[in-house]
Amino acid sequence: MDLNFLDLGIVVIYIALVFLSGILMKKYVTGIGDYLVANRTMGFNLGIVSMMCTEIGIITYIYYAELGYKAGFASLIVAFPTMLVYFVLGRTGFIIKPLLRMKIMTIPEFFSVRFSKGVRFYVGILMAVGGILNFGVFPGVEAKFINTVSGIPEGYVLYTMVILLTLVLIYTLIGGMVSVILTNYIQYVLLSFGMVFITIYGVYIVGWDNIVDSVVSNYGEKGLNPFFPSLFEGEFGIGFIIWQFLEWTALLVAWQAIALRLFSSKNSKTGMRIYKWSGLMFLSRAILPIFWGIMAFAYLPERVTGLDALPLFIRAITPSGILGLIFAGLLAASMSTYASYLLSWSSIVSQDIIGVIIRQITKKEISSKRQLFISRLTVAAVMIFIIWWSLSHKLEGYLYFYLQMTGMLFLPGALVSIGFGIYWKKAQNAGAYLAFTLGAIPPILYLVLSEEVKNTWASEFGWGGFLLALIGMVLGSLIQDFFKQRKVKSTSKNQSFTTIRAVG
Repeated sequence: MDLNFLDLGIVVIYIALVFLSGILMKKYVTGIGDYLVANRTMGFNLGIVSMMCTEIGIITYIYYAELGYKAGFASLIVAFPTMLVYFVLGRTGFIIKPLLRMKIMTIPEFFSVRFSKGVRFYVGILMAVGGILNFGVFPGVEAKFINTVSGIPEGYVLYTMVILLTLVLIYTLIGGMVSVILTNYIQYVLLSFGMVFITIYGVYIVGWDNIVDSVVSNYGEKGLNPFFPSLFEGEFGIGFIIWQFLEWTALLVAWQAIALRLFSSKNSKTGMRIYKWSGLMFLSRAILPIFWGIMAFAYLPERVTGLDALPLFIRAITPSGILGLIFAGLLAASMSTYASYLLSWSSIVSQDIIGVIIRQITKKEISSKRQLFISRLTVAAVMIFIIWWSLSHKLEGYLYFYLQMTGMLFLPGALVSIGFGIYWKKAQNAGAYLAFTLGAIPPILYLVLSEEVKNTWASEFGWGGFLLALIGMVLGSLIQDFFKQRKVKSTSKNQSFTTIRAVG
């Protein structure tokens, strides 16, 4: 290993501290409400920190840095839709306020209340598949990052994945959301230090002029202008921006890891404030890692793959001692994300798939303790699957696009169905089924096509999914409503005819 004893000691002490914190939270978990949403006691300050830590992992840094490494300053455009969507939802309460008032624990619960149990079950399957496939690449990508930074031989990637996930699994199984929220405080301190240090020290080492000159000389205008060569072509452009606004609106409404934070807040007012101010933090979450990728492009002497650029850059510039703190901060980010994602996607499987099946068979509600047992068992099963998927799946194209598209398996249908379910009285079951089914077609095509097609048409596959989901909701609802009206009229005529005959 390249980490010296000081660096290694910092990392070991940190992991022990987080692990102990998670174990100590066991006494506060007595039922499924404590386990999944911390009994809805999260305040504003902790909510901001927890939201930030949940959505920052090593993989976040990697995929943003890959964008910067491959596309230069033009890729910074990715950061702004997220901030604006957070602010608008937090300011207006659009969709999120009604969801908070419903006191639900998972997004599919909404579909059971507004549509039917069948819709909830169908949505649960799509969300579980999309979320777990999304999460499934985390361990492999991050283990390789850890091995590169620490100097552990690449052949030990599997061992690194298993050790990291096992530690997270234990404290997540025991403490649930309570453990996750508590450890977020510790992680946030190290995370903030690492982000600031890499940015400032990186500019000092590489030099601002060298950074700009490298992008201009290698990428030209395309590396500076996100709309190059025209408003509708290229890797970014107007189509990409439209997709990102829709995607992030759907993510903040229906992404279970984020929704669990929202549902854990004390009340709707607190949840809206968390969203309103999280936008600024998420702006830095994107801009800084993208900039690290640009610095890596300017600094590294040889061209490498986009996924390898950041760990090689951090390893090359960071002095001994500081590397231990940064490495611990990066591990902190990943452990928080792993814990939240394990909890999030296992909750969908346990509550909205297995739970629905059990209720359908037994015709009874499941006790809170039984739900807790099922959730913990599902967490372990999800962890085993993602280890296998990380080892067997070969990534093609931008990692950022892969992660967005796996979420797109359910996000277009979720956004359209939730929005119309809340604000349109005529929204029907058929509309929800059709919205999810049609919305999933473009991302499925994206995932099976060639790398060249993926990079060229990613934006069209992105916003196209939302357009198809919208068409599905409107068309399906109107058709079902039409047949309902016909049935009502037919029933009314039959009743009138029966009455006339009776009178006669």
